[in-house]
Amino acid sequence: MKKNYLGLDILRGLGIFSVLILHTGFYFFSGIFDLDLDNPPLIITLIGFLLMFAGLFAMISGLVHTIQTFRKVEEKKYSYKDVLKYSLVATSYILLIAYLYFLFTGPGLIKFETRSYDNSLLVELIRNGRFILPSLERILYIDSLVMIGMNIVLLSLITLVGYKFINFKKSKSLYFYLAAVFVLAVSLFRIPLYDIYLDAVDDGRYFVVLILNWLVNKNNPILPFLSFALYGAWIATLLKNSSVKRIKLYIYSSGVMFFLLGIFMYLNTEDTMLERSIDLKWFAIMVTQIGLFKIMIGVFLSIYDLGKKEVKMNFVSKFLYRFGIAGLSIFFIEQVFSSIILRMIELFKNDIYLNIPVSVGIGLILSLFWGFVLIKWEKYHYKYGIEYFYTKVMSKFGESEKKNKLNG
Repeated sequence: MKKNYLGLDILRGLGIFSVLILHTGFYFFSGIFDLDLDNPPLIITLIGFLLMFAGLFAMISGLVHTIQTFRKVEEKKYSYKDVLKYSLVATSYILLIAYLYFLFTGPGLIKFETRSYDNSLLVELIRNGRFILPSLERILYIDSLVMIGMNIVLLSLITLVGYKFINFKKSKSLYFYLAAVFVLAVSLFRIPLYDIYLDAVDDGRYFVVLILNWLVNKNNPILPFLSFALYGAWIATLLKNSSVKRIKLYIYSSGVMFFLLGIFMYLNTEDTMLERSIDLKWFAIMVTQIGLFKIMIGVFLSIYDLGKKEVKMNFVSKFLYRFGIAGLSIFFIEQVFSSIILRMIELFKNDIYLNIPVSVGIGLILSLFWGFVLIKWEKYHYKYGIEYFYTKVMSKFGESEKKNKLNG
């Protein structure tokens, strides 16, 4: 079994690069508060859909961390206690970064009812010259980094349960697949639980809030994003135990099945996506994305890792690869930098109107800028970035493959 899969790093990089563009495109758009949410333009619906791509990162993360767990247990003979300790430290580090990001440097939450943004501390300071304390909604919000951090430790627990209590060597794939289906099915309960959660917030019943927050609160809670991670773990078992032909067959057939099922559900449920409602439309999107992300992972693995010959990266692949290796550091600061750019534009022309094509174009330019920053930073092995300190911390508890990638 390979230690690293190039296609996963490139696909992760593509995801981060795309999100950087869309963050700018969505939050710079001057007409955001005038959208008709009942009949949004196609491009707005598409951007809204693409901004929900956290599940791709969940699936890739689940795949990668499961491979690492297999290697620790089966090759390096780590004890279950040591594996769990490693996962807990990794989760703690990512959660720390997640909350620092969303409270201090992350994007604004759009408040359509008040035509305003609930900004992070530094973004609000840059945009409006005000120092604010984080709102309760920002503190409780489950962004993609919180979700990934929680998935790491939960997935490790589920994997170790498999080692402990079932004949894991013979049934790894089935175990993870059924676990993923189970979590996805249970995620239907998020629909009524989310209303209970909102009522608890309104009534100040914070014990209930704390119990339900990571499970059901928006935007990327355990239900259903643990399912995405478990499907990643399922793909990891295929890479470990199956032939290339079977890997492709299982990934693509399962991906197409979920994609078509999700599309069917989507077309037959009420459209409330941009209102961020938690309903069957939302669930249909999750099912569709599970299928889509399986297919995307299958394609990138097929191109870069499952062929008979080793594939060398061209300029575009290498450009995206750097985002996959050190993109979290860029992700952490990009909204602050973008806010400075927008503020400068507004100082130059106060009443400027940025439509969607212009906003997305600015997002593309800024994302390309960050790509060239990474080219320069690569020469210094991405020193002092978030990933760099992650490897420093994790080296005390076991080997981190990320260190080798940073060192090139």
